[in-house]
Amino acid sequence: MDPQPLVAWAAPIASTIIVTAATASINAKIASGERKRDAARAETDAKRAREAVWRDDVERRLDGQDEKINAILKGQTTQMRSDLIHRAHRYVDDLGCASLEEKDAFNDEYKDYCEICRAHGIQNSFVDRLAQQVMALPNRQSKED
Repeated sequence: MDPQPLVAWAAPIASTIIVTAATASINAKIASGERKRDAARAETDAKRAREAVWRDDVERRLDGQDEKINAILKGQTTQMRSDLIHRAHRYVDDLGCASLEEKDAFNDEYKDYCEICRAHGIQNSFVDRLAQQVMALPNRQSKED
């Protein structure tokens, strides 16, 4: 019996089986790679979601801090303004003069107040006029002189 017809008949079948097995193996590797990629993508998405929650929490806390800082700033400028007005009225209205030390201390506080106001867009020309009046007062002799 001639083996050639058997080989001729079996060769396409064997070739088909080999190609099908190779294709199935390739498809399995592709599917495995896709599963790994999908798992990595899901892990990345979960990480990004956790980071977004963390970022939102930090932003919420910072907004709360901003509100507190603004309240403190408002209170501090109000206190400084009150102190400057009180001292200016004492020097201008009650005493009509101020010592060099009093003027220096008043001017230092006034400069600090102005820096805070400038940095935060606060205007108060009333205090500016009072400061000019205090600095224009005649000098009072200190007790040590």
